Amino acid sequence: MKRIIVPIILLFMLAVEGVAIELLPSSIKFADVYIIPHWILLFLILVALYAYPNNSMIPIIYAALFGLMIDIVYTGMLGIYMFVLAISLYVAQLLNRLLQTNISMILLISAISLLAMEIGLLAIYSLLGFSTMSLWDFFIYRFLPTLIANLLFMVVIYYPSKKILSWVNDGEIM
Repeated sequence: MKRIIVPIILLFMLAVEGVAIELLPSSIKFADVYIIPHWILLFLILVALYAYPNNSMIPIIYAALFGLMIDIVYTGMLGIYMFVLAISLYVAQLLNRLLQTNISMILLISAISLLAMEIGLLAIYSLLGFSTMSLWDFFIYRFLPTLIANLLFMVVIYYPSKKILSWVNDGEIM
């Protein structure tokens, strides 16, 4: 029964991710920078670390399913987010094997996973002809603002998510 909490939180994040940018002040929203919320990736990193530490396939299946949902709801092409989200989570799981599980290392893992996701999206969209952004413009106007915003979000959700996901894994919330 408590395993249903993870998909419910992911569905909530899927819905809120789409309207998150609308909640920003117009001075930030209409500037030359692009802030892309990748909250599902960040929460899935925590899911992989705390809810399923010994089973790496379940978070990747969640990533593929919710990546497909992102493709269906927010993009016009199926499979791009499904592929990139699953690969980015796999990168996070590989890094977790090398690093300790504390907030600073999780922020580093998140930053590298966000980089993998954004580079993967840029590469695919560039190959398909949908993106003409140079690598420098991408780094300055899209990646850095996205990285800062998403790492701030990770700091906010880290401790509550850790408690909830540890409870999903262990059965105890304290």
